[in-house]
Amino acid sequence: MRKLIGLCFLTATLLATSAHAQGIYIDRGDPNTISATAGGRYLLNDSSWGGSVAGSWSYRGLFDVGADLTYLKYQGGTNKNLAGIGFTPFVTWYALRAEEDELPISMSVSMGVMREFFTGNAPVANPEGWGLFLGPSVYRRMQFGEKTTFVPEVLAAYDLKATRYYSGALDQTSGNVRDLSGATGYATEMKHSARLLLRLNLLMKAGNTRYTIVPYLGYQSGVTVGGNVGAIF
Repeated sequence: MRKLIGLCFLTATLLATSAHAQGIYIDRGDPNTISATAGGRYLLNDSSWGGSVAGSWSYRGLFDVGADLTYLKYQGGTNKNLAGIGFTPFVTWYALRAEEDELPISMSVSMGVMREFFTGNAPVANPEGWGLFLGPSVYRRMQFGEKTTFVPEVLAAYDLKATRYYSGALDQTSGNVRDLSGATGYATEMKHSARLLLRLNLLMKAGNTRYTIVPYLGYQSGVTVGGNVGAIF
């Protein structure tokens, strides 16, 4: 019950996404850490691609709080030919630890809200977007010696995106042409989707710094492959 109350509190007060998760590498009660990562991803279904940088702070292995800055170049769909710049604060709560409850796996829960700004729709006004992400992941931490940690992780989550369009004009750059007569007008597009990713988290120690490499694949707005590299201090 105490864990459920904690989840409800975090969900109500901190909004986030799961770009990376430094807390999976440390035990509950360990000293606080900060991390920085950079990475990219590619959508196989329409050849869209993007990159991101992120930073976060972990409170004693209990939860991570941070933010993502993401660039995505759309090559298909309603936003074809546009670029989106998204900013996402996030939190990840480590609800269950294998070492605490003698379970074979651990579980975390992440939540986030994204604000996305589009560019490249001249001569028409650019769309604007919001996103919501909420879901759990399960993982198993495996230690190889004193310097290498491997954590396979499966994430499954609800994904919502709302985009506001300011015109249906035929001369805009994007694929947002809903009115073939060329009339202008406001429109909002809501997309309810799912996110399912397999992430292979690898940590390697070098001196006082821990470096991370995280390749991943799965479904996120389409079939996706990508990876992140970073460091934990």
